[in-house]
Amino acid sequence: MEFIDEQTQAELKSGTGLDIGFICGNKVINTRGHVKDLSDETIAIEFAVDDKEMTPPPVGTDIYVSSNSICYNITDSKDFPEVKATKVRGRKHIRVDNILKVDYKKISQEDYKKYKDRPIIIYKSIFGDPFKVPEIEEVNLKLLYELIYQTNLKMDRILDILESGRTEKYAVSENENVNISGAGIRFVADQAFSIGDIIAIRIFLPLATQTQIDVLGEVRKVIEPERKGKYCIAVKFIELSEDDREMIIKYVFKRQREILRLTSDYTETI
Repeated sequence: MEFIDEQTQAELKSGTGLDIGFICGNKVINTRGHVKDLSDETIAIEFAVDDKEMTPPPVGTDIYVSSNSICYNITDSKDFPEVKATKVRGRKHIRVDNILKVDYKKISQEDYKKYKDRPIIIYKSIFGDPFKVPEIEEVNLKLLYELIYQTNLKMDRILDILESGRTEKYAVSENENVNISGAGIRFVADQAFSIGDIIAIRIFLPLATQTQIDVLGEVRKVIEPERKGKYCIAVKFIELSEDDREMIIKYVFKRQREILRLTSDYTETI
């Protein structure tokens, strides 16, 4: 997510200077730039890059004009320090960036139609049973036994995979920037997908009471970044329980507070 100093849409014009801050993974980057070109729906911004190690904000990063909450979304950053973005309209869900672990696998349309009303069958087939950690005050002997039992099951599964020489049924994306909201997710995959593909996803969120969210999603956009063999996949959630959606929204608000605190600390030092 990015924030731009107070500028109204009417005040923005070619040459307008901007104070820019954005989150890349768990790092806050602050710099300046100016409007290079502007239309009703798109904007081109040129960053004033002093740090030669600064990397381009990834495609899909949000830019906010804070005074009017006007939101743009980066569509092209290959000519960095110049980036292009389009205006976002009607978004209902706040999105945040972070480094998250995401497991994923494409499923067939046949399996989706067969099990879409019982997606847990798909999740268990691909990922196995979810592992949920209760809060400390909720732990009793019964829960402790359940934790030990689940751990043993997972260890048995790992040993079985190692002994049989089989590989995992799903791919893993980790140490990569992930953009997530209550409506969808964007992450980096090591395989290409087609628009309309249905994929099963397990998302690991840094929350105390539950860290795994299983969901089905539909691929809406595929972008091939500069790194060979890596694809930026934008997915809309299509089978997500309301409890899990609330869990994601809880995480988004938690992450947003972290971002605001980091940017506030930066503002106080300048």
